[in-house]
Amino acid sequence: MIVSSNQLGQSLYCSQCGKESEQINVWWKDGRNDDGLGYSEVFAECPGCHAQLMKKNAYGAIDSVEDALHILQNE
Repeated sequence: MIVSSNQLGQSLYCSQCGKESEQINVWWKDGRNDDGLGYSEVFAECPGCHAQLMKKNAYGAIDSVEDALHILQNE
């Protein structure tokens, strides 16, 4: 999902594009560890070239983009 850098609370620099991204593509995937515990991976990428700008891991499922933004901001 495309969000503004203001929603993330910070701007991210894309070294491939050579500029700060005003918009960021945020997406996530949920899974389970071998012991059955849930985990999530949250990604922020440049919407222009799709370079990964940030990645965070967290326990539990993500139900909304607000949850994903919270993980990117605080983890």
